[in-house]
Amino acid sequence: MSTTYSPLTILEILDRTTKFFKQKEIENPRLNAERLLSALLDLNRVELYLQYDRVMTGDETELYRDYVRRRADNEPLQYIIGETEFMGLNFKVSPAALIPRPETEILIEHVLELNKSQNLQNPKIWDIGTGSGCIAVALAHHWPECSIIASDVSNDSLELAKSNAALNRVTGRIEFCKHDILLDPIDDIIPVDIIVSNPPYISLEEYENLGSDIRLFEPKIALTDYAAGLTFYEKIFALIEKGPACKFILVELSGTQTDRIIDIAKRHNFADLQIFKDLNNFQRILQLEIR
Repeated sequence: MSTTYSPLTILEILDRTTKFFKQKEIENPRLNAERLLSALLDLNRVELYLQYDRVMTGDETELYRDYVRRRADNEPLQYIIGETEFMGLNFKVSPAALIPRPETEILIEHVLELNKSQNLQNPKIWDIGTGSGCIAVALAHHWPECSIIASDVSNDSLELAKSNAALNRVTGRIEFCKHDILLDPIDDIIPVDIIVSNPPYISLEEYENLGSDIRLFEPKIALTDYAAGLTFYEKIFALIEKGPACKFILVELSGTQTDRIIDIAKRHNFADLQIFKDLNNFQRILQLEIR
């Protein structure tokens, strides 16, 4: 037996959803309601209000209610609509990889600063743990002269990253490879000029205290090293002593263990070490220059 609904206009369903999200304590309830409906109807938010008196069909209403239920259960908005924006580009997202976050844009911006300040001709960049491919794709788009190796341990992540490279028309400048930085040799990857990474930096103890929207939906393997949150930094910094002919390393930080990560870096005799903060004044990006 099919479910019947009283016909609702776009404005009515937005108003009802906003009220419901407020009751469920969803942050930015109106914006969430609008973005879900925009995705479903393939309209931008301005177009929604230009068509505010349009009556939703039964199928549209039923699908929208499913979206709303999922969001009320704390499933991330980006996973529900299947996309997000990062560095001015559109990216597909799925539970195969972390959702690209604004903090990671700071890493991209500082890599692009190297393009202005350093004499790097056609640099080769290694993105370790590429996930959705957001770092590799953004760099390929904004720094066309570079070539990129994007590695990940997950086949599903690599397929998602490849689709994002195609979506943003940079496939030809990125080489994707399955690679476990903790276990696999690096002989086929080096030499490179720049290493970038947003590694799994959350300690197992911190992981248990994450919000349910992250802990229940985003891939655990991309969030934590199942230890103290330092394993990947130790491995990445140690790469330099194995001769990748690298000039710079830029990694994202959690903001909670910066001193410990700096101590690890100082064991490797880097020429220069800089920390860059995010908009919340957390120490977010570590840049290392190799002698």
